[in-house]
Amino acid sequence: MKRILLLVNSRWLSSVDCPTKGAPHTYALASPAEPTQTSGRGRGRVAASVVFGFFTLFSTCAVTVLTPGPICAQTTSPSLGGLLSQADRLQRSKDYAGAEKVYRQALIASPENPDILKALGVVCQKQLKYAESIEVFQEILERAPHYPGVNLLLGISYYSENEFDKAVDAEKQELVGDPTNRQARYYLALALNALDRRAEAIEQLERLRADHPQDPALLYQLALYYKSAAKQMGQQLARVSPDSVWTHALQGEILADAQRHQEAILEFKEVLRKNPDFPGMHFALGQVYWLEKDYEDAQRELQAALVEDPQQPLANYYLGDILTSRKEFQEAVPHLRLAISVYPGLTQAYFLLGKCYAGAGNLQGALETFKKALEQDPNYKEVHYQLSELYARLGDKDSSQAELRIFQKLTKEGQEMDKALLQENSQKQSEAAVQK
Repeated sequence: MKRILLLVNSRWLSSVDCPTKGAPHTYALASPAEPTQTSGRGRGRVAASVVFGFFTLFSTCAVTVLTPGPICAQTTSPSLGGLLSQADRLQRSKDYAGAEKVYRQALIASPENPDILKALGVVCQKQLKYAESIEVFQEILERAPHYPGVNLLLGISYYSENEFDKAVDAEKQELVGDPTNRQARYYLALALNALDRRAEAIEQLERLRADHPQDPALLYQLALYYKSAAKQMGQQLARVSPDSVWTHALQGEILADAQRHQEAILEFKEVLRKNPDFPGMHFALGQVYWLEKDYEDAQRELQAALVEDPQQPLANYYLGDILTSRKEFQEAVPHLRLAISVYPGLTQAYFLLGKCYAGAGNLQGALETFKKALEQDPNYKEVHYQLSELYARLGDKDSSQAELRIFQKLTKEGQEMDKALLQENSQKQSEAAVQK
């Protein structure tokens, strides 16, 4: 399903209140579109933190690796056993920061215990501390390269950090040790899709579907990947799970693709009514509100989406656009920088970031950023106008006048093109009227 979002085409991404990352998602993440031609990396990316909650919906076998149970005492001392019981209680009550502290205390007594390290990595993921979790999981794998479930968790953390190649490698390693691991195969598909290796991603999902033909969440994901067969997959999804959140979510996407935004909003709201934690719905709503220029509602939903997945690139881009329009330049900068890090070809993001730098007084930063925008689109007339004003502020009158002339030239050419198109359409209408 490809939806043109001004300068971006939407794709799916999701996030839920969950543990590990990379779980099945329901996010509509957008991939770069004409005329910006953004990089393909990250298209179809599913929010990692979302993945966990999503996988809980996805299958009854979801929690086996993602949320380890109490660690067996094995040969541990009574004091260590008490720490592990305490950490388990804290984790069950969702006090992940508290559980992390206790697990670190336990590691003092048993510094190389892989189960404690694994549990520590999981609670770090719960807190969106993915870089720390990567270090913990790597420590386990240095001694036991195929320790059960650890490569899966490592892949999820890499996925959350937008390091999709490493996520693919980690999930493949998990499957070497356990070829039947359903979660690893699912996250492998997500990472492959984020790399635009869609055929390989579909192959992995089809292998899952062969064993689980009635799983509505898996059918939903396949419907998104099979863009040309979205209608067929959607019908099967509706048969498997009528009036379900999956059916309403897919219908909302179809309506949004058709630019029937108000109807899409109703579908997305129905999903949240049925399941407030459904992955990706805040992003989907925020995206549609943004398209409708309802920036107040869009900002609310996008901020909620970033609570689920702080690194969601398009949520950051849309929010950066809104903040820039409100002249909240300092607040917009980190959002736009993150979007550019994932989509370095997103010209509009450079334009907005340049405006933010200029508005915040960072004139040199604005100059460099506007030049990067022109490297991608030399005829971006709004950038030439901004450069004209910027050079004037810098005291470079010649460059300012040169940029203003380019802006005026491009504006005139655009007006002439619009006039020609208007005349062409008017002529066609006249000819059609005569034929009638």
